[in-house]
Order: sequence, then C-alpha cells, then structure tokens
Amino acid sequence: MIVRRLLVLLLLVIGLTPVVASPAWACSCKAGLADAELAFDGVVRSVSRGKGVEHVRFAVEAVVKGSAGAEVTLTTSDTEAACGYRFHEGGRYRVHAVAGTTSLCSGNELLVASPTQSARVERAASDRTQVFWVATGVVVLIVSAALTPVLRQPKTRRLGR
Repeated sequence: MIVRRLLVLLLLVIGLTPVVASPAWACSCKAGLADAELAFDGVVRSVSRGKGVEHVRFAVEAVVKGSAGAEVTLTTSDTEAACGYRFHEGGRYRVHAVAGTTSLCSGNELLVASPTQSARVERAASDRTQVFWVATGVVVLIVSAALTPVLRQPKTRRLGR
C-alpha cells in the first residue's frame, strides 16, 4: 500500500514537471552599458560565418558610448550555446561590445526586427507552444494510464485483505 502511494506521488510529481519547469540557459550573466567599451544603435548589413565565429557588419546610426565610424564589424560566437548573439541582416540593434566582440552576455537589444526575422520568430514561438502542449498532453496520458489500474482496484485489494 505504501509502495502504491509512493508510486502515485512520484507519477504526479513527474507529470507536473513539464508544466512548472523553466528553461535552462547556458549563459547567465549580467552586463550592459557600464561594461561596454563601445555601444551603438545600428542595422546589420551582413553576417559571415567563420570557424566558430560570426563576423557581423553594422551600419552605425548612433553612438551611445565610445567612438565608431559609419560602419563597425564585430565578432560573436556562431552558436548561442557558446553565448553567441544571433544577429539577422536588416535587423536594427543596440549593441554593446568589448574589444571588438559581443555576446549574449553583452546586453544587446533587438530594436526593430527585419521582416523575414519577424516571420521566423512568430513561427518559432508557435512551434514551441505546440510542442509544449503536445508534450504536456502525452505526460498527462501516461500518468492517467499508470494511475487507472491503481485506482480501479477494489478497496479490499488495496488494503491488502
């Protein structure tokens, strides 16, 4: 009887995990304007990939901190797992950089998305929502299937008589 109660409790806890769990991020850092050598608002003109890095060329619209010409090229890691910031051509960003590099930890902000980026973001958000609800539904079905035999047993069998 105790084993069954523990099993029911375990299944309930496992069943609620997808509902209450928050995402984990590889980069958990605080940075921003105070730590930046250069900060500016600019539009991404091009993104080129190299070995483990991306070279991002910006048309500078306004300098917030430091000094910059009409164009700036910065590097960032090519994956978000390595804290690289994902820039998209045509997007307008407020960028913070140190020594010619920027990252997820730099405090960059998307100010205006490019039209293609906006459509991708909307599709990705929709896809994530669908995956979340399908996974939650599957977990609820599994928990229900596991609990049904336990709850359908006559009381005499459940009490060990």
